[in-house]
Amino acid sequence: MRAATSFATALALLAVACGSSSRPEDAAPPTRYSASHGKTPDGSVDLLVLEDSAAQTIATVAPSKGGELSSLRLKIGDHWIETLYRAEDYSTQEGWTGKAPLLWPATGRNFPPGFKPETKPDGSIERGRYDLDGKRYEMPGHGFVRDMPWKVEQLGVRDGAYAALSLEDTEQTRALYPFGFRLDVAYTLHDGDLEIAYTVAAKPDNARPMPFSIGNHITFNTPLIPGSDLSQVRFSTPSERELVKENGLPTGAGTPRSHADGVPLADFEKLAAISLTGYESDPWMELSDPQGLTIRLTHHADRWPEQPFIQFNVWGDAPSGYFSPEPWVGLQQSFVLDQGMTRLQPGESWHWKIRIDVERTAP
Repeated sequence: MRAATSFATALALLAVACGSSSRPEDAAPPTRYSASHGKTPDGSVDLLVLEDSAAQTIATVAPSKGGELSSLRLKIGDHWIETLYRAEDYSTQEGWTGKAPLLWPATGRNFPPGFKPETKPDGSIERGRYDLDGKRYEMPGHGFVRDMPWKVEQLGVRDGAYAALSLEDTEQTRALYPFGFRLDVAYTLHDGDLEIAYTVAAKPDNARPMPFSIGNHITFNTPLIPGSDLSQVRFSTPSERELVKENGLPTGAGTPRSHADGVPLADFEKLAAISLTGYESDPWMELSDPQGLTIRLTHHADRWPEQPFIQFNVWGDAPSGYFSPEPWVGLQQSFVLDQGMTRLQPGESWHWKIRIDVERTAP
């Protein structure tokens, strides 16, 4: 007994000499945020993993898949739920691929007069076309950057978990879009909310102003909480107008339309896009599931183009499990109509932020 006491005393003296202490107030604070590397569940795609342990929120980004937000998971009660449709799933599949791809430099189709696109055997429509300086170019309906690998610039923790990626023009992109550019995106997870900050830069050697539309095709699972009643899940946004379309393309006309009081997701027509604009301040929308979750998405631009342009292009098939509010700063047919475009002088930059705020509520 005496020998054991002497050994314990020696350990205590050694701890004091080394400056250690067992007092709780002297212990290192737990790390709330983390940023790490990971993979999709099947191991096929590398991911950047941002985690806020206190808010019980995890976001993942896929650099090789357009640098897109690949997953946004939340813990509600004892269960983790995935908010994004087909999150972290890059297998070959039919239908909309989901997640949150960036749409740039086009947000929608561009079909010049007389152009009749062909439908491919897989049901997809061939690339659109547009004319610039007397030359005709091809343009995918959602632009091309969503299909390109992005470079990881930073991954770490600083006032939240943080990841930064970039993409620059190539010989292949210039064949579709004859401009030098650099795109940067920074994802920051802080206090359980996610900010996605884009910077578009026109390179100084461009011979003319660089036009573009931009959007994000973020797509949420519906209902938000598995097993809840879809008829009770509501979409709200204080838009003033809907842009009128014919055969999916804008006519230039508009009609008053607001969803400020909320509309059940089940009331939206399947796969029929509703192009909303006319916001007094930064555009926002909310999806609210009374079983315990509200998601609010707001976006802000350095400057907006001249009207007409779309600020939310609402689309989806909620009864089939997905709904996409699509924040846009653009327009279908933008390259053909020369409308709904932001233009950057050589060497100029432009900034666009998307913020996703999450509120867990008691049912």
